[in-house]
Amino acid sequence: MIKCNQKGVLASVVSVQGSAYKREGAKMIVGANGACHGMISGGCLESDIVAIADQVEVTGKPLIKKYKLNEELVWGLGLGCPGTVEILIEPIGFSAVWKHLAEACVNSEAMVVCKVLQTKETYGPLLLVTNSDVFGDWTDEVLQERAVSIAHQKLSQQAAASESICLKAKKGEEVFVFFDVHFPAPQLIIFGAGDDAIPLANLSAMLGFQTTVIDPRPAFNTKDRFPLADMLIAGTEQYENISVINSRSYIVIMNHQFERDSDALTFALHSAASYVGMLGPRTRREKIIAHLHNQGIVFSKEEMKKLFSPIGLDIGADTSEEIGLSIMSEIIAFRNRHQGGFLREKYFIHQKSRVPINGA
Repeated sequence: MIKCNQKGVLASVVSVQGSAYKREGAKMIVGANGACHGMISGGCLESDIVAIADQVEVTGKPLIKKYKLNEELVWGLGLGCPGTVEILIEPIGFSAVWKHLAEACVNSEAMVVCKVLQTKETYGPLLLVTNSDVFGDWTDEVLQERAVSIAHQKLSQQAAASESICLKAKKGEEVFVFFDVHFPAPQLIIFGAGDDAIPLANLSAMLGFQTTVIDPRPAFNTKDRFPLADMLIAGTEQYENISVINSRSYIVIMNHQFERDSDALTFALHSAASYVGMLGPRTRREKIIAHLHNQGIVFSKEEMKKLFSPIGLDIGADTSEEIGLSIMSEIIAFRNRHQGGFLREKYFIHQKSRVPINGA
């Protein structure tokens, strides 16, 4: 990766019209030695971006490159995704704002990086917006105020998308601003370390979730059984050892033990987690809720809305691996505000992008 004060070029997809392998926000870093980290396409654009990166590094000036992917062949590769992609290619800077950006990444802090998409920097450098602060300063205070407002709206959403938005500047002219959204990795907490939890934990980690497995049985909750999990919590004080839970936390309960499931459900629904899934049929869920009600534990309507039980998308899952896939599919659909279903029944795979940055 690019180290501190080491030169490099950042390529970011800032606009997609039609179909493309990657969406807005996809990025690739090109190091001084030509080494690449990340992808901005299915492999057909990267080599050209590397060549352009040399030019950007020499001039020190960003540029926007447009690719029309409707040709039959591009650099000898057949393209199955006809569309238009615009990529911002810019040198990685060493300013205070870039340093704050690096610190936010290291600290896993949610942020939105705002960039005016002009080849001439008439409005100032990038603007970094976090939940608690704003770094950077644009010469157009009206444009900056509008950009910060939109950035804060995106930070308040569950899974806001990166996108380019046309805003009006102080003098009334239209300016495109790219809002590059960065969220820390989501968190999946699994209550239960049975054999059926193993594929779920592995799949969760492979999909980029910070994965925690909680089970008081040390013989089951081991690194040998859950090699990809970030944290294993065993023992009697399991709830006290759970890290911070927020709206980007997802909880799955699969203890297969009535009392442990009841305790875990009470903890989960009273937490700030946005999704709580519990394995088992509807009759078992109702039995647990009634049991807790008899103990004086009552959940609000908002808390009950978080509960998904039976859990998972209806894909006819049978094996533990298929059940894990069903559960993670439901969690991702919930996070992305999708309903699941067959893509062949949808006219668009992705939400349509806004108008192109550079016109037709």
